[in-house]
Formats: sequence, structure tokens, C-alpha cells
Amino acid sequence: VQISCELTIAGDTVHAETKNLSPGGAAIYFARPLTVGEVVTVSFFLTQDGIEDPNRGTFECAASIRWVKPAGARGHEAGMQFLSPSSDQRALLQDFLEESA
Repeated sequence: VQISCELTIAGDTVHAETKNLSPGGAAIYFARPLTVGEVVTVSFFLTQDGIEDPNRGTFECAASIRWVKPAGARGHEAGMQFLSPSSDQRALLQDFLEESA
């Protein structure tokens, strides 16, 4: 699933885009390199047919960067693991993923 997201890192919020998304984490494209082990807050804008769905909240969760690599013109690619999303956030993401499949 490819959707837009924002990362909050040390108080700064920056744009990123997903390469893929699963219940446990995501791979993203990002303009600057991230550090393995770095913890960020990620917010995913859950869409329906490419438009933000007004009936669905934003998935927001802390995540740990697990791997990084260069991604050519896209900048950098990073894999992240979600850290203890609430049960409501897990249900929101699972519902979105099932509808997107």
C-alpha cells in the first residue's frame, strides 16, 4: 500500500511516502537518511481511492527504524517497526489494510 505519511523526528515534522505497509511496520521513502535504532512518530493518512478518508482517523504511532538504504532519486528507504500501537490504532490499520487488499 502506497500512501503519504509524516514523520516527527526530534520535534520536526517531515513528509515521507510508504513503499509498503503492514500491521507490524512499513517501508518508507524519505529525503534524508535515518539512523537504525532511531525512534520516530509516524502518522499515516489512510485513504480511500487516493483521497484521505474523512470517516477514518489518522494512524499515529511510535516506530523504530530497523534498516536503511539509498533509494536513488527517491532519496533514502527505511524500514520501521511499530512500537506498541494502541488497540484502536491496530484495529484502524487492520481495517484499512483489509479494504486496500
